[in-house]
Amino acid sequence: MPRLRKITFQDGYFDLNGELRKPPKYAQKLDRPVIYRPDLTNVTLFDHKNELPDKLDWQPNDETLSHYYSQTAHVRFTNPMYKVYPSKEPSTFKKALEKHRVIDREMAQTTILSYLYYDNGAVVYDALPPKDRFKAGLNNSSYFPSHSMGKSITSYLIGHAICQGYIKSIDEPIHDWPLMESTLYYGQPLINLLNMKAGDSKVMNRKNHSAFAKTGRGIHGNAPLIKAAQNPLELKDTKPLKNPPYWYSNLAADILFNYMMHRVGNDFDNFITDFYKSKIKIEHPVYLWMNPTTATVNPLSTKNRIREGAGQYGISATRYDFLRIAKAIMDDWQNDTCEGQYLKEIYKRRVSKHKNYDRWDSTDRRYGKTDFGRQSTRYGGQFHSGIVGLWQRNILVLNGANGQQIIIDMDNSRIVVIGAVKAHDYDSYKLGYEPIKYGRIR
Repeated sequence: MPRLRKITFQDGYFDLNGELRKPPKYAQKLDRPVIYRPDLTNVTLFDHKNELPDKLDWQPNDETLSHYYSQTAHVRFTNPMYKVYPSKEPSTFKKALEKHRVIDREMAQTTILSYLYYDNGAVVYDALPPKDRFKAGLNNSSYFPSHSMGKSITSYLIGHAICQGYIKSIDEPIHDWPLMESTLYYGQPLINLLNMKAGDSKVMNRKNHSAFAKTGRGIHGNAPLIKAAQNPLELKDTKPLKNPPYWYSNLAADILFNYMMHRVGNDFDNFITDFYKSKIKIEHPVYLWMNPTTATVNPLSTKNRIREGAGQYGISATRYDFLRIAKAIMDDWQNDTCEGQYLKEIYKRRVSKHKNYDRWDSTDRRYGKTDFGRQSTRYGGQFHSGIVGLWQRNILVLNGANGQQIIIDMDNSRIVVIGAVKAHDYDSYKLGYEPIKYGRIR
């Protein structure tokens, strides 16, 4: 019998193998902190503690890549996250595995850490880096951050909340939410925020879409939304721009997640557990990113998190659980479920980005190789779409910092899931575009 070490939530124990004993019935809000003591030999450190900057015109060495991957993987233990336990019967995937020299090359030389390609009922490509390449061992239980892919997952959650009757529609204005009453978001229909047309560009730093313009304070990691809502230099007494254009905003995505939490209310624990355990059928715990609250009593309680707006749009999950999320999205679309109708509606009402996009074959790029975010021309409901070269396809793209990408082809039942530690250094054309368009890497 392994020795047990007690952790900070009631009736929950981890054995020395990290397995939970006597798990709580619903989602768990707290996990035991893990101290990460990195070996910084040959590691290049950057200003941001947990992430490599994507806007580098060079690829860091493997020791640096391994260090920053470990930093992002351990965030789930050091931040006040919300942990959702896995399904007792996680969904499974058939496999008809193939190899390709391009995949081997990319895994051995670039910043991609996980690659999955699903084609019409089976996983065809499944790759991780060579086992001797990184100190941080990678396998099917390794965690990856969603970064901005979490915006799309938040949208999917809003669709689920609409289908469960907590929200009327994407045209319902944000109302009955005291937290946002004095801000530019109050009274706006959800579709404005879903399409990044909330008119909030003046309150956010135009170069850093995660920081407020006047105070410079980041929106993640330090305080809940209530701090910004009470500060006239951030959100208090603000008004939206009239007839705003598309403007990508991390804050709008956080507002959406917290509004969903507010509307679900006391049912949130059951709601989020049902979503991940029953609908997605995850195999490993999923961690929802949260800001700390100001409460001195039960600071991590769902009630305090909802009251203060502590939610973030991001999650941490394993590679196959990201594939499970993508497949659930595709299944809903194809089966025309209530959530599928929601996805089709936001796709129908997507807007133009009014931005220049890359060429897949262009080498004239300031920060390296292109990705699906920079190859998309339209945006709707927190999903990228209108992909260059795939104009006639119903394709939804989830795209996040550090090279996280999920591409879902609704017409051909194809999904690509990529986990990485830095963007613009691996070949999205060969690994993403070709299998989505042709069914295989050419």
